[in-house]
Amino acid sequence: MTASYPRALAAVYVVLLAPSAAATHGGPQLGRDILQQRLFGTGCLPGPFQLGSYPTCVTADNDDDAPWAPWTYRPYCADNTNYCVFTNADFQGPDRGVSVIDARPSSTGNATSAVTVVADLLSSMPPAPGLESADEQSPPYEVRHIPGKGKGLIATRKIPRGQVFMVDYAAIVADTHLPGRVKRAQGHQLLREAIERLPGAEEVLGLARSSLDPENVPVSEDVMRTNAFSVEIGGRDYMALFPRIARMNHACKPSAITRFNATTLSNTATAFHDILPNDEITISYSIFGLPSSARHETLLSKWGFTCTCALCSLPASELAESDERRVRISRLGKEVIELVEKGGTENLREAAGLYAEAVDAVREEGLVPHLGGHYEVLGRLWGASGEVERGREWVRRGREETEGFEGVGGGSH
Repeated sequence: MTASYPRALAAVYVVLLAPSAAATHGGPQLGRDILQQRLFGTGCLPGPFQLGSYPTCVTADNDDDAPWAPWTYRPYCADNTNYCVFTNADFQGPDRGVSVIDARPSSTGNATSAVTVVADLLSSMPPAPGLESADEQSPPYEVRHIPGKGKGLIATRKIPRGQVFMVDYAAIVADTHLPGRVKRAQGHQLLREAIERLPGAEEVLGLARSSLDPENVPVSEDVMRTNAFSVEIGGRDYMALFPRIARMNHACKPSAITRFNATTLSNTATAFHDILPNDEITISYSIFGLPSSARHETLLSKWGFTCTCALCSLPASELAESDERRVRISRLGKEVIELVEKGGTENLREAAGLYAEAVDAVREEGLVPHLGGHYEVLGRLWGASGEVERGREWVRRGREETEGFEGVGGGSH
């Protein structure tokens, strides 16, 4: 048994209970000269940026000549802070755009940030089409008022399991450390600038709010806090707001999952199971696999609501059975990893049996859209324990399951 096998097993198992969004990291680490060229395409730096020997391009009185490329506005920086707003109003079409709230790029260029990643992305992208595609003009869903929930997404036609039916793009990206590094008034101004510079500002400001004191909490802060995803860009943590995906309400057994790609700033929504016409399209705001008490605590503390989804509304006895399965899945996963790390035929055979039990519980709970990866892990465990043919059969089933799910045609982009 190689040293990497336990880590691979652990990684696959973690996918079982981890958030459904996964980041694909990208973006080069830019040296000082490259950073200057990629961010601004000029031999000088605009207004607030004075890095070492680079001259300032313009003064505050001469904004008309500022070469901000790839940004469409002069970056706005809060007084006495290192944080600025960088906006490209043309990102992904005339009604979208993206604003990044991040620290000013370092003069050394050693740290990759969202600013450098997004600047590199914008510099390499072809111009976005002026009109939406046919898929975007007739998506398989619409926004409707849902009693007790406000607005949400309702399917207008069947969306098959595994189909990509929406690809949304970040409108706001903000450093997660921002609230602790600027005064509250500065943070409000940065958020306000970031949103107001977007062509799609009204769409962002019209999203749900969750503050218990809405009269005294700025709309921009409330909207960001209520709707932002946690993502990773360039190895750092950010908050990202996706206006269209944000319209999906929460369910502990959702009908869709999302996956974030840091190299394109896209968030893809895929049907978790068949979604029928007039079904609400939901995603999970909490980590998959948590028992009901942990889910309720997370949802109440972060989003301010008590979940009443189909799972949480089960009779007490059935909800208790669900919680017991979820606790058992977590326990079995730890036991399997411990046995694999010990090695030896008998330990591996026991690990395979426990993993098969965990997979059955996962299937019963509906915690993953397909079990292909887990079938393959189970097959490798059986094979490593000496039951080669049994192992091959599970690996084959796993690959068929994965191909069947991922082979479903894409939808609206």
